[in-house]
Amino acid sequence: MMRKSTIANVIFTIAVLYIISPYFFERKLLFNEILSAIGFLLLVSKRFRIDKDHINIAFALLLGWGAVHAIVSLARMDSLYFYFRNLVILYSMMGFFIGYYLFRYLGAYIKKIRSLLRAIIGVFIFIPLPRILFERFGVAMLFPALFKNAAAKSTSLLLIAMCIIYAFVYSSSTSALVAMFFMLLFISPGYRFFMQTMFCVFVAFTVVFIYLHPNLALISYKFTFFSENPIYNVIRSHPLLSIDGNSTWRLVLWNELIVDDFPGNLFGLGFGTSALKYYPVEDYAKLDTLAYVLGGHNSYIYLFARLGIVYVFITLYIYGVVFKEYFYHKKYYLANNEALIFWSFFIMSIIAMFNPALETPIYASAYWMLLGFTARAIHNRKMITRIHENTVRS
Repeated sequence: MMRKSTIANVIFTIAVLYIISPYFFERKLLFNEILSAIGFLLLVSKRFRIDKDHINIAFALLLGWGAVHAIVSLARMDSLYFYFRNLVILYSMMGFFIGYYLFRYLGAYIKKIRSLLRAIIGVFIFIPLPRILFERFGVAMLFPALFKNAAAKSTSLLLIAMCIIYAFVYSSSTSALVAMFFMLLFISPGYRFFMQTMFCVFVAFTVVFIYLHPNLALISYKFTFFSENPIYNVIRSHPLLSIDGNSTWRLVLWNELIVDDFPGNLFGLGFGTSALKYYPVEDYAKLDTLAYVLGGHNSYIYLFARLGIVYVFITLYIYGVVFKEYFYHKKYYLANNEALIFWSFFIMSIIAMFNPALETPIYASAYWMLLGFTARAIHNRKMITRIHENTVRS
């Protein structure tokens, strides 16, 4: 009979291949669905029992809320086909249980493949491959796995340098933003400074977004899918919007999901319903499907539209727990190299902030699996702390 560690290694290999080349392994071999099914089977094998930690409870609530939408949407959906296409948001969450239940096998697996990962990434971070073979920003999730010592001063510098090189070679602004995030993370003296800085960035963006809202709304003027005039009306309406057309389209999509979909997005639009009215079209053969399946280029905003304000509250709570744990116990996580897991999750979090991720099978399982690893690392730290405290008391 196959050993549990061997089975875990096979599952991790599927996950690594999925991260490196999702456009091949997901589209050709449905690796996201395989990982989701594995996660569900692991949950069944544990008889649906989870540890009563903050992240686990919050995740269970989110999973339950998604299930509520899955049921309610059966009466609201426009099409069963689109319903199942949107359902990827829910079933991909099963990837969390791979990370949580197989965490103990992760360290040994990474040691076995680290040299191979270094060779592959070390070459193709400088020599660009087609996206179907080497993802143009998702491979950054594996960068932390290349390092043996998270506490070394050179590790943080090398990680930032790799993200910058990756950004230039693959023309990926997402990787550049990941590098900027790590600069802030590594120079932050503590949790309070980091959160205050992030809050200021959020407020500044919100002010600019509200200011640009009238300009973004111009997309509706004589809109047609067969002309670029509507988006150029928006671009020409303000100097900030003329800097980058792709970013302007992102803002237009976010404006629709936040403002135009209000108040339906407060409860959530659910699955199988139209979320967008104005959007770019790369393939006119898919025109009838895009309103239902086109991502919002910010998964948090898109899932807010689909799942409502409950999703936002739960997600903010989870990230609050993760960042507080990271900063308050950073020495512990650096000492045992589990800080590398946090960094991988942070990288995936930035990717989801500027790309379709949680709403697409191309990236979704990776996000939830990394959250599962992070949740388990936090659980283990708390268990060790409790054992130590009980030993001291006795």
